[in-house]
Amino acid sequence: MPPQKEVSIAEMCPEIEIIVGTYEEYLLGYQIVEEEVKDENKLLLKQTFADKSHAGAIKCISVQGPWVASGGSDDRIFVYDMRQRKLSQVLLSHSGTINALSFAPDMSHLLSGSSDGQLKATRVGSWAVAGDWKKAHAGTPITHISCHPSSKLCLSLGGDRILNTWNLVKGRVVYRTNLKSKTTLGAAPDCLSWSTDGEHFTLTGLQVLEIWDIKTANVARRAKTPSRPICVAWLDETECLSGLENGSLAWISLADHKEAEPKILPAHAARVKAVACLNNTLVSVSSAGEIKVWRSDLEKRELTFIASTSIGCRPTSLGLVDLSLIEGGAARPKQSPAVPVPTSRPLEVESDLQIDAPKGFVTIEFDDDAKPPATTPKKAAKKQQKSAKKQKKAEMDFDENSSDGESDAITDSESDDENDSLPAPTPKKVTKKSGKQEEDSNAESSEDTEATVPKPKARKGKAEQNSDSDSAPKRKRKQPASHTPVKRKVKKQTR
Repeated sequence: MPPQKEVSIAEMCPEIEIIVGTYEEYLLGYQIVEEEVKDENKLLLKQTFADKSHAGAIKCISVQGPWVASGGSDDRIFVYDMRQRKLSQVLLSHSGTINALSFAPDMSHLLSGSSDGQLKATRVGSWAVAGDWKKAHAGTPITHISCHPSSKLCLSLGGDRILNTWNLVKGRVVYRTNLKSKTTLGAAPDCLSWSTDGEHFTLTGLQVLEIWDIKTANVARRAKTPSRPICVAWLDETECLSGLENGSLAWISLADHKEAEPKILPAHAARVKAVACLNNTLVSVSSAGEIKVWRSDLEKRELTFIASTSIGCRPTSLGLVDLSLIEGGAARPKQSPAVPVPTSRPLEVESDLQIDAPKGFVTIEFDDDAKPPATTPKKAAKKQQKSAKKQKKAEMDFDENSSDGESDAITDSESDDENDSLPAPTPKKVTKKSGKQEEDSNAESSEDTEATVPKPKARKGKAEQNSDSDSAPKRKRKQPASHTPVKRKVKKQTR
């Protein structure tokens, strides 16, 4: 047996950058570096960047070449160029949570699906929408997208539990597979992923993982797992790994029997949230925020631990950037101290606000106490002036009303006194005239004699004369031209 070649630490250090999306809206980057710890060289994970561009949880990540795309619950897609290590584009074409992203392997298009039921194809570089299917799955949310290695086919899965096979050259669905009848997959099939050669793809259910063959359109391998599969990563054409809910990894191979049990490998203490593989390097992250890097041995089906770290956040998705394919000095940035995830920064901001708050409060109280003494007398004076004006106006109205009544009584008494000295008309003329005729004649006489002494009219009785003389006051006022007391007196006589 030939001796095994020892692998140095430098050879075990892969040229990759780990991209992690989190519920806390952060997009984090990590690289594996070699450092000396206690006179020993060890591989450690160092944080390279922490970006908070999203306004909601990051739901999915897609990496292809130098491009990194992240989609979140804020309905936006952020595209980063790792050559320049900066944000390149923001896509606002969706109106729902971005659930799935997938770059075409030839880096021509970016496929995206959201909860609004739309499937879009965006050109890489110009970032213009090249294809838009508003009801790709009958209007139900799109949950998974996986692009074929040839960049000519695509698989999509939605809430209607129908697996669509898309022809990206013609931009239409060429085949539909109804998964409602597949009882083994349950009500929500998951983990849609192509193999590296594009001959197989995976689908998972409650406690089962199925590998489908595109040539026969049937299940080529079915593996029952001790726990629910959460994520899947292909190592090569026949080998794949699945992260389970109990924290372990299930190694599944197409070379085994169709119903053979998978090999279970312990990995994390919590649920495995995402796994990704690049150049025989496997990266897994748990729901507790622990990242672990492994080197895979395909012949022995074993994993060798390399490094680990804790991100301090809840991860949602994972992607790997191949730094060996990126030209320029930006591929390997200078390592700086890890940028801490600002989970404690809000507490520091709150403490500063608590210190400043009492000062502002005291100032406001001082101003409020100083203003009322100067403003209170002015308000009271204005109220008194308004009340005085109202009283004067009421007195004036009362005097006018009383003067009108007195003038009526004075004119009536004066007319009565004058009627006593004038000869009385014959009774025949009074009895022959009707009521209307008398009113018309009296009105005409009153108009002619507004400025002079009124003409004599019918004599009153003694009782009426006494009552009018008693009610009239001693002072006399000139009667206004608008009053016609003679007319009212005639009315009383006729009635």
